[in-house]
Amino acid sequence: MFSFRASNFFCLIPAAIFALNDAASANTCTDAVYQNQSPMMFNRESFVRVDSVYINDDSSSWKGKKYIYNNGIIEKVRADFKNENHAPAFWIFYNDTNETVLKNEGYEYIVSGEKTQDTLLYDIKTYYKGKFEYTQLIKIAPNYLSEELKNSSYSELLEMFFRNDSLIDSRTVNYNTDSSRTEERFYVADLDDNYKCELYDEENNLLSTFLYKPGENGFSIIQSKGDNYTETYFINVKQNTTSIRKTLKPVKISPRARYFDLLGRYKYTR
Repeated sequence: MFSFRASNFFCLIPAAIFALNDAASANTCTDAVYQNQSPMMFNRESFVRVDSVYINDDSSSWKGKKYIYNNGIIEKVRADFKNENHAPAFWIFYNDTNETVLKNEGYEYIVSGEKTQDTLLYDIKTYYKGKFEYTQLIKIAPNYLSEELKNSSYSELLEMFFRNDSLIDSRTVNYNTDSSRTEERFYVADLDDNYKCELYDEENNLLSTFLYKPGENGFSIIQSKGDNYTETYFINVKQNTTSIRKTLKPVKISPRARYFDLLGRYKYTR
């Protein structure tokens, strides 16, 4: 449910990445997309936090989400339905505890985390009405994100990493089995606009467009396809007291590169 591949939630980058203990607001579209996909809500060391989401999508039953923190730790997410007669849903998070805290109402999550050198590791157990559904194992490193979802009958691995100048979004179903299957998508920075980037599949089909919008206390990232769009807002809780913005070199991909696949093989002409 809280997959970083589902950018309504976090939600994903140039070769220089924000240090985990000194995160800054993004200053290019690819930086913002990375932070949008990274599970910022769990990263207690980051000053950048996902604040809220506004959804304008015909296929979605939601109109928005609000992330609620307690002393910098995620406590709950309130999700508002398009149907105003429907009461909001709440997803509740418990940190460093066990199943005795569960209220057996809706979705609840038990989160535990640790840091190993420059890598953050999170173990998140998901329950619905008190029944265990699956475990998420999240890894956040300076230039790599992964999320493994698994239960007794299913496993899936989601990853983000660099391959040459592309940011790769990889999904492997039936992970660690003989029937595993992997598909990839990649993010490309706009050659003329650092605030814009695009998501393509392996066949070079455009899936959606992203637009980065900086603000006084953070930034937002808009993912759009046609008239449908989702805007995710981030706040920088330290920006009012100290300047921690960095200038990063944006990802640039030559127009010629679009005639080749991710392995450098020639694909087609226009």
